[in-house]
Amino acid sequence: MYIETILANRHIFDGHVNGKPVRFLINFLGGRNLRLQVAGDGASLITDNGELDVPTDLGEFGKLDVADVTEALFPQLYNADVADIQTLVKNRQLVGLKLNVANGLPFYFWVDDDELYWGPDDALVNHGWRDNDIPVATGYVHV
Repeated sequence: MYIETILANRHIFDGHVNGKPVRFLINFLGGRNLRLQVAGDGASLITDNGELDVPTDLGEFGKLDVADVTEALFPQLYNADVADIQTLVKNRQLVGLKLNVANGLPFYFWVDDDELYWGPDDALVNHGWRDNDIPVATGYVHV
C-alpha cells in the first residue's frame, strides 16, 4: 500500500496553525484511506475510513481547515510502501498505530494526553510514557 497523501484537520487561530493537527487522513494509492483521531477520553485512538471535517469558521475561536501535510510533517512517508499496519495497545486500549514500511523503518502515530504524536522508534520510546509503559504492537488494521 503506497501512501499518496496525508491530510490533516488543523485549527487556525489569528492566521496561524494552533498546535498539532486535530486528525489525520492517510490516503493510499487505489482510493483506500485511514482516518486517525483522538477519542473523547483523550487517551485512545479512533481509526476508521471516514473523511476529515470540512473547513469551518469557528468565529472568534478561529477556523478549522484541511491541509496536505505529507511533505511538511512526514517526508519519510512520502510515497512510502506500507507493508502492514499494527495496532499499538497500552492497558488494553488502542493508543496508536505502527506502520511497517517495506524496505524502511517503522513509523508510529499515537495518542497521549488528548494530542496526536508521531515519529520513528526512538520518538515512541522516548515519549515519556507514564511508568515507562510503552505501548505494544499487537493486531493488525485492515485498510
